[in-house]
Amino acid sequence: MARQFDSKSQEGLQEVFNTMSQNGRLGGPDLASAIRAAGPALTESEIHRVAPADASVDYAGFVQIMARLATSDSNSEAEVIEAFKVFDKDGDGLIPGAELRHILMTLGEKMNAEEVNDLFREANLQDGGQLNYENFARLMFSQQ
Repeated sequence: MARQFDSKSQEGLQEVFNTMSQNGRLGGPDLASAIRAAGPALTESEIHRVAPADASVDYAGFVQIMARLATSDSNSEAEVIEAFKVFDKDGDGLIPGAELRHILMTLGEKMNAEEVNDLFREANLQDGGQLNYENFARLMFSQQ
């Protein structure tokens, strides 16, 4: 499984594992923390789906978990668009910038103001503007 990662990624995984493991194993909260440190931003339920709270893994097991996460399609472009539709009150495919800022800073994996500002700058969006969320989702997934 480790061959799925380039050498730099393998080094990063090894460093996280070595830093956080005890006696060559990761389990419980340490495993969840290591997954967060080595991978994408995930919710608690997403982490528990790939690494149950009672799991204890060696380095090979940790690499397998990270490989599963790297190949999983936990948030597809279509799922992101569907999530945005919840906030599209009039069904026109647009979300007001100020509302999106509020959503990003208060719901789910909360972003701070600097992260939201960076995102808005990249999407060429201002608080008073409107975001076409289908185009935005395509932008998000084209950069992965």
